[in-house]
Amino acid sequence: MQANKQQQRAIAHNTGPALILAGPGSGKTFTTVERVRYLIEVHHADPSHILVITFTKAAARQMRDRFFARMDNQFFPVTFGTFHAVFFHILKTSCHYNGSSILKEKEKREYLRAALLTLPKKFYAQNDGKMDQEWEQGLLSEIGFIKNIGKLPADFTSEYVSRQEFMRIFVSFQKQLAQEKKLDLDDFAAAVCHLFRTNPAELARWQREYSYLLVDEFQDINAAQYEAVKLLCGGKRNLFVVGDDDQAIYGFRGSDPAIMRQFLKDFPEAKQIFLSVNYRSRAGIVETAGKLIGQNRERFPKQIVAGQSTSDERQDVCFVPEATQGARRMQGEKSTLPIPTGTASGISAAAFGTSWLRLSTDRSVLVCGFQDRRQEAETVADEIGKTLRQGKSCAAIFRTNADAVWLATALKCRNIPYLWKEKPKNPYETPVCQDLLAYLQFAMEGRKRKDFLRIMNRPCRYLSRQMLPDAEISFSALRRAYAQKPYMQEILHRLEADISRLAKMDLYAAVHYIRRGMGYDAWLKENAGQTPSAGESRQGQERAPAGARAHAAGKLERDLEAADFFQEQAREFQSLTELEEAMTAYEDQMDQNMADAADTAAHTAASGITGAAFTTLPIAELVTMHGSKGLEYDAVFLPCCMEGVVPHKKSKNQAALEEERRMFYVGMTRAKKELYLSYTKGTKETPGFASRFLAECGWKEPKR
Repeated sequence: MQANKQQQRAIAHNTGPALILAGPGSGKTFTTVERVRYLIEVHHADPSHILVITFTKAAARQMRDRFFARMDNQFFPVTFGTFHAVFFHILKTSCHYNGSSILKEKEKREYLRAALLTLPKKFYAQNDGKMDQEWEQGLLSEIGFIKNIGKLPADFTSEYVSRQEFMRIFVSFQKQLAQEKKLDLDDFAAAVCHLFRTNPAELARWQREYSYLLVDEFQDINAAQYEAVKLLCGGKRNLFVVGDDDQAIYGFRGSDPAIMRQFLKDFPEAKQIFLSVNYRSRAGIVETAGKLIGQNRERFPKQIVAGQSTSDERQDVCFVPEATQGARRMQGEKSTLPIPTGTASGISAAAFGTSWLRLSTDRSVLVCGFQDRRQEAETVADEIGKTLRQGKSCAAIFRTNADAVWLATALKCRNIPYLWKEKPKNPYETPVCQDLLAYLQFAMEGRKRKDFLRIMNRPCRYLSRQMLPDAEISFSALRRAYAQKPYMQEILHRLEADISRLAKMDLYAAVHYIRRGMGYDAWLKENAGQTPSAGESRQGQERAPAGARAHAAGKLERDLEAADFFQEQAREFQSLTELEEAMTAYEDQMDQNMADAADTAAHTAASGITGAAFTTLPIAELVTMHGSKGLEYDAVFLPCCMEGVVPHKKSKNQAALEEERRMFYVGMTRAKKELYLSYTKGTKETPGFASRFLAECGWKEPKR
């Protein structure tokens, strides 16, 4: 690759600070590697005094491999490492920490539970039933966030506990770490800062050790890491940072793109260079993504241009898939050709939206609206199949892993090979889906005690497990057991009648009746604190911390989404046996996907395949916007572009909205040749609206 003028300026930078603003596909890794080579060959810098820091092991490994390849595989003792690796090396050398000093995930949960014990007993009464594994993980993430931003938690508003409770938990948690001489990963940067501030001799030692500092993905740095880097670069100020504030998407971990602007204040003499040419994406993709990100206020002004030739035109832009295949079972017919074909047409189907309409003049950006999630998933799956048949790499990128469930199911129905890049949660394993399944199994497969125990008080029926001694449940025996309680007779009579009705219904109708007719949805709302239970006033509920109420609302939303998913899947099957087989097949497929991922990674490492070469393998990838960072594909699909999904409904303020826009921008700019954007309109009961981001890209929804 021949360096352009902007890259040459960055490469030839010698001493002093420099900020390199590198847009998507602008060759930032190439530029960083070439700069290291330039320092060694032209300025005769000692390679052992050059430190290159990035955020992931994969990025550090890739940069190291590219550097040694550029140096004809000759060894040069340049240090390539992550923030965690570099900081731990410093702490291990200067403070005599070792591997056993690092807090393990199991220990972290134990320390948190010990910290919770310091709270008053009333805390447990108020939070009974809420402190599950997800709740603990959320609280631990908040503790890590506070450490990364380098501020005291006094004014922090937790989603799970009150301010006073969070402060008490945080102090107790850190006290335990100090007593046991343990380090959380989020403590590394703060510990290095403490070492440098309290021990000038050690600071001078490490400043001599690393004369040149290069930081990759600088937009993802947090306050604690930035402070440590500033101290480390010392008076020489040879700090070369590369990043793009438009791709800052890790605010939940404490990163802040404002640090890039602060860098210019802290280093006013810094040279500022802008890499503005995108060599990855076609002009239409670059232009459309630019319209979107230009809506952000807090950013460096910049104009990205496409460096890719426009001669590679897409020939068939309007693809209407084969007839929808929703009736096809997960265990249905197997094709000898695993990827189905489609037919090219510009004619829209009768249903709302099944044709892709161009958004960019070069036809590289296509948009389509659908009636519901199933129609969207089936159409996108068919288009993915066609893309793979053409030998193109492709990925579907989602806001969250849960949003990918519909598409994963549609791909599996069509035997289209796919790989979930991040280990997903099995949607069938959620408590809600397990509750609904237990109802169906109890009604249709025999009165088993284990099923009844799960559902008997969902909603509350005041039933006690002490009254269930037998392996199978008899309603007549239950009525005898509660003979002295007339009100229970009515409850049992109603439950028996409902169970009898379920046994005669098809699966979809049965699930609907459980949710609406038997009060399961109402119980979910009550359990989440959205409706006052017996003896509880609305006023009492409102006394709960705002963050706790938000957490409860989020849990209810996830529960209702899980119920919707299970109900829609039930529509596809004629019997409970078919549904159970499909659930087993789904779990097996997920296990196979993860095994394939491990095998592919092992093969890649063994064969030396890296980067873009990996993406040419004939398999579709499902990945989140966060997980897509640093990847690229011929074709990218961004389904679920609806308000409440992107931007996420929790994005209430301007800062949160701008980060959501940056995430969408990152997803868009992973595409090299084709970008597909889609959304659903929903139903009268649950209407959906196209994301405002589509309008910002220039999309105007056609009239039906």
